[in-house]
Amino acid sequence: MSALMAFDAAARHASITRAADELALTESAVSRQISQLEDQLGVQLFHRVKKRLSLTRAGTAYARDVAGALERLEKDTFDVMSNQGEGGTLEIAVLPTVGSQWLIPRMTDFYERHPKLTVNISARSSRFLFSETHFDGALGFGAATWAGADSDFLFEEELAVVAGGRLMDAPSPWDAEKVLAQRLLHLVTRPAAWASWAAAAGVSGINLLKGPRFEQQAMVIGAVSAGQGLALLPPFLIEEQLARGDLRIVSDVTTRSEGSYYFAFPEEKAGEPQLRLFRDWLQEQALRFREERPAGGGREPA
Repeated sequence: MSALMAFDAAARHASITRAADELALTESAVSRQISQLEDQLGVQLFHRVKKRLSLTRAGTAYARDVAGALERLEKDTFDVMSNQGEGGTLEIAVLPTVGSQWLIPRMTDFYERHPKLTVNISARSSRFLFSETHFDGALGFGAATWAGADSDFLFEEELAVVAGGRLMDAPSPWDAEKVLAQRLLHLVTRPAAWASWAAAAGVSGINLLKGPRFEQQAMVIGAVSAGQGLALLPPFLIEEQLARGDLRIVSDVTTRSEGSYYFAFPEEKAGEPQLRLFRDWLQEQALRFREERPAGGGREPA
């Protein structure tokens, strides 16, 4: 284990010195641990050129596997310490902005019902293979098809034109031509959003690709709040900003995003009791959300 930890630290830092600092060991001790590991494996893990350290091809693959094993071991250790053998733990991945604005505020209700069950929440913006991670489920958006996974529908997404900063001072009304004449802010996962909105507004023949692109909705919210352009955002993610008057919806025309929010989980874990509790609770929250906000949450597809 000591040799594996020394190898992992050296691989991450590409430095014996920094690995020694992290592990509170001498450089010679770290070098000795790595040399013993290489002798045991019969494989060279590092290229050593003068004082420069770089992984060999075998070392690169092994570093990935060792890092994953150490991460799982650390997770299991924290789980048993935090739960003291009771309740259990779920590892859930969520879209960053939806996780912070929609899921996490509702988790209070979940813990009131299931106080012994711990849900660890991590941010993930893109899909992954469950087989290569420790996650028990993921709240995602798009087509509800995920390799090796099943999914539960949650709700759809309605987008409204939002202005902030100096753009809020422009006099109403905002017709389609005025909207599309502004700098348009884009979310990379909604590439057809502005084209869909323009079609709903009855406008064509306009360059709808202009404007900066952002990876996360939180970034779009930050840009529109600073008055850098107009954005298409789901109102449920900006309720506080709308209530404070920091943002304003400037058009009655809305558009529905392609895809929907859903909860995906590995097929082999579908029957696990802890995951079942979370899925049932999530379905209840989504149903309530759809009933309370039919325009913002979306209707359930047939």
